[in-house]
Amino acid sequence: MDENAYDFDANFADARRKLAELNERARQNTQRASALAEDANSIVATARSARGEVTVRAHVGGRLADLSFGDAADELSLDALGRLTLETITRAQREAMTLLAERGAELFGPESDIARGMASDAERSYPDTTPGR
Repeated sequence: MDENAYDFDANFADARRKLAELNERARQNTQRASALAEDANSIVATARSARGEVTVRAHVGGRLADLSFGDAADELSLDALGRLTLETITRAQREAMTLLAERGAELFGPESDIARGMASDAERSYPDTTPGR
């Protein structure tokens, strides 16, 4: 048997194996991306002000699910209540994005571009407004 024919067969088999591995990884990534998309639609995060003046529930992407005021809200001026409401909304929105980023890290790995990108988006889009941070 010609030695070059053996090398060709071995190289072809190796190429087929690598292609099968790539197809399997692509299939797994598609499943992960689908799961992440479902999570993006279902995640809702809650943030509450320290004394319960404001409670906010937010979806990934910032859409509010709920906004409510506790009895302690009556003790604040309208300006203070407005600022506290905005801060609490931002915290809920950030938490929703952070939960999605954590889910992305679970599915694709913590060092994946997807997980790091979503964590960066959460930080950039909804900055931490906690005093002293």
